[in-house]
Amino acid sequence: MQRDGDTIWPKRSEAEKRRMRARLLYDFEMECREQGWGDPAFVYDEEHDLFRFTDGRFAFSREHADCGLPKKSGRLKGCCIAR
Repeated sequence: MQRDGDTIWPKRSEAEKRRMRARLLYDFEMECREQGWGDPAFVYDEEHDLFRFTDGRFAFSREHADCGLPKKSGRLKGCCIAR
C-alpha cells in the first residue's frame, strides 16, 4: 500500500464531510439516548427531527450542525463538525 500522498479514502468535498460529521453526531446522540446516556445539553425536537440546545437554539440534525457554541464551551474539543 502506498503512503506517498495516496490514501485508501475517497476524496470528499468539505460540504460532504460536514454532512457526514453531522450525521455521525446525530446518530451517536440518538444511540446514547436509547441507552439512557444522552447529553443533557441537547433537547430532541421530535416535530423537526433535530436537536436543540436547552435555550432553544439549533444544535444539529442529520444534515447540518452548528458546532460554534459546543466548541466554545469545550463540549466538542478537537471535534470539528461545521468546518
